[in-house]
Amino acid sequence: MSIIPFNDGVFSFVTTNGCTAKCSHCLMNCKPGLKHKLNFEQMRKAIDQFTRKKNAHLVVFTGGESTLLGEDLLRAIRYATLKFLKTRLVTNAHWASSLERAQNYVKKLREVGLTEIDFSVDDYHEPFVPLDNIRNAWLASKGVGFDSVTLANSFGPKDKINPDFIREYLGEDLPEVSSTSSPDSVDLKRSEDGTFYNIHTSTLQKSGRAEDLDSEQFIGVENQELLDCACKWVVVEPVLSPLGHMWACCGIPADNIPILDLGDANKERIDTILKRASKDVLINALYYLGPYKLCKFVEEHSDIRFKRNFGGACEICSVLTGNKKAVEVLRANEKSLAAVVQAVRFLKEKGIPTGLLNKNTR
Repeated sequence: MSIIPFNDGVFSFVTTNGCTAKCSHCLMNCKPGLKHKLNFEQMRKAIDQFTRKKNAHLVVFTGGESTLLGEDLLRAIRYATLKFLKTRLVTNAHWASSLERAQNYVKKLREVGLTEIDFSVDDYHEPFVPLDNIRNAWLASKGVGFDSVTLANSFGPKDKINPDFIREYLGEDLPEVSSTSSPDSVDLKRSEDGTFYNIHTSTLQKSGRAEDLDSEQFIGVENQELLDCACKWVVVEPVLSPLGHMWACCGIPADNIPILDLGDANKERIDTILKRASKDVLINALYYLGPYKLCKFVEEHSDIRFKRNFGGACEICSVLTGNKKAVEVLRANEKSLAAVVQAVRFLKEKGIPTGLLNKNTR
């Protein structure tokens, strides 16, 4: 039993838990004043280790607000570029208070080789980062050679800033992409300047600081069976956290969280950490079965009950892995869980539908 770690060739740096904003929906619980951050040497060493893998092709810089790293961020992007990696920056555009400032900073990013840039824009960022900043950053990023320029938009049913609002605000008919979009449903044509301009949407999930939001702000999932899906990112797209820990994915903050905190990269080689994680029964269970099935497994083997309705798979994973007793139940029943994982893996490798087996594991 073993996942192929880093199989997608993508890895991320959650560069810092500090931010210029304190958004009420923040999955990562980031805010001003938090000081944990990666430095250039940590990122350089990680890039060196990742690029020993032949399929390494993209490194993502996210946070918190990555631009708070200052010169260390620019040095890390430049270093990744010299290693023939594509690079993506996720930012709230706090630095774009004028078009001139936005143009100057975007020029710096392009000079060190940044290939993709994502701007966070929604009702939750607006109190801290004016929409004018987004417009300035957007205009400054057009026609300068990025592979993609993305507006990352999280929204609920009552939110003002949704894809239609953004299109009207910028006066552009931008395609909408989401993690659930099928390739045939999105017009992926690039603009005349060669850049793919788009809006990437996601619905709110009750995790992180969003736990405190009113339930009416979330788009409910009436049929919870729709959330019964395997996690295709766990260990396949690993993350280095502000503390220098390896996380299984970027879905939720995982420092010192059972299962998802894979180890301390300050003390062990990343390769060692990922190889160990790829053989872990619970990591494999997330990859082949998914968090929804693991919740059902816990309920079948204990008196623990997950009574709430969930808004997404990452939300389920957050509740599951944050429940120490539930994790203890999973660890105590690893042998029987491993048998299910092995069966599902075998069927998938043979191309045999797993529907009947899935019903029997609930």
